[in-house]
Amino acid sequence: MRVIDSHVHFPENKIIDDGLSTGRGVEKGTGYTSGRTKSADAGGALKKHQSWLMDEKARWESAWHFPASEEVSPEEGERRWADECGAYDFLRGIVFVTAGSNQFASELVARHPGRFYAYAHHDPLLPNAAERLEKAVREQGLRGYKILGPRVDRPLSDRSFDPIWEVAQANEIPVLIHFGIMGAAGGVASHVNINPLAIHDAAKRFPDLPFIVPHFGTGYLFETLNLCWACPNVYIDTAGSNQWMRWVPYEVTLDSLFRKFHETIGASRIIFGTDSSWFPRGFTLDYLKAQNRAMSDVGYSEDEKDMVLYRNIAGLLKLE
Repeated sequence: MRVIDSHVHFPENKIIDDGLSTGRGVEKGTGYTSGRTKSADAGGALKKHQSWLMDEKARWESAWHFPASEEVSPEEGERRWADECGAYDFLRGIVFVTAGSNQFASELVARHPGRFYAYAHHDPLLPNAAERLEKAVREQGLRGYKILGPRVDRPLSDRSFDPIWEVAQANEIPVLIHFGIMGAAGGVASHVNINPLAIHDAAKRFPDLPFIVPHFGTGYLFETLNLCWACPNVYIDTAGSNQWMRWVPYEVTLDSLFRKFHETIGASRIIFGTDSSWFPRGFTLDYLKAQNRAMSDVGYSEDEKDMVLYRNIAGLLKLE
């Protein structure tokens, strides 16, 4: 087995991801927020529901038996992630989809060539967002662009974003966009960019630009499948515990997800990720084991598993 974890967040604080994936870190000073949800940040607005919110958090912790998170410095986080890469001989690299800022991400990967890779992550509504992306790729050595859809208050297929897509397509980098419910219980569930179909028109206009929808669409399974049917340049990633499965009105399992996407888009457009972030958990081996078992159970060949776990993201990032 060889693995590249395509979806990791560099640890910047002690916020625990609940498997729905909020994303962490932004280009500093831009006002583009990530981390915990707006409603959770409101504090008092959810205070009366604190017991239920904590019960949901405890449910996730109990299911996976993860240790409590620690607050670590950037230097310590970097050292621990380097140690994680050395601890698993099958782990050939990790991709930080967020790492605080483009500058820090650039410095991080430069210190660990061939092990660490990273995406740009800045507000696409900035007037110079396309120029920032161009710099991130051409000068800073970043390999893609991460966007949190429900943090962008303009439809992502609006033509005002075309300069960004043009830069990404010209530089042959993927764009990963989180759609669907976001954050812990009490988070974001309604937004102009909550639905993966929000990128449909842009994906049609830029057919050579790979768009990655993480977490199997985070609750928008039908819409994600429709988007993949309409746009062959759309990929999905498998990252996280995918606890959103509890919040859809029909039975969904990890096995059924891997089976459905295999029979519709095939193994060549499925990308493995863990959504790992904090320590001492580090690389979430339990997620890898669960996903590997699901692929085996529904009939993926060893070659197809190698595509999902390694070759697909290696190809998109031009690592080979």
